Amino acid sequence: MTPQITTQDLEDTVRIKAHWTLFLPALIVAFLYGGLWLFLLATGKGDTALARLTLLVLMLIVPVLLVRAYLRYASFGLLIRRQSILYRRGWLRPRWRRVKLESLSGVSPVLSPLGRIIGGGALVLKRPDHGDIRLHDLEGPEKAAQQISRRLHIVQARLKPI
Repeated sequence: MTPQITTQDLEDTVRIKAHWTLFLPALIVAFLYGGLWLFLLATGKGDTALARLTLLVLMLIVPVLLVRAYLRYASFGLLIRRQSILYRRGWLRPRWRRVKLESLSGVSPVLSPLGRIIGGGALVLKRPDHGDIRLHDLEGPEKAAQQISRRLHIVQARLKPI
């Protein structure tokens, strides 16, 4: 199910993509097991059970990790609109979910030290009932948090009693 967006909403909509760091676990496993397999070949132990096991991991596990990362990368979505936020977390949870800005109490980016360097991280949408929504592996979570908090202040000022 795709979200219904009018032309007026398109002018105010900000789209946030998934970050490429989704592929890091697969690349790390491929690098480590590939290095071990090459080391075993270079030392003359390429016909041992350990070499076969590392080759099996390279042939089966690494492609599965890469496909999983690609599916999550391609199916993740975050749309920041004027009055609401639409998000979907990936191919396992493909349905778009809508959160009205007036139901949020705040937003905060979560960055690891590595995330500060490469620009990826998570976003926490805070609710008054402590049912926080966490969106992981975002590209530019600080910019997304600024966009949401700016729109959240506008909505909260409009709803504030006189």
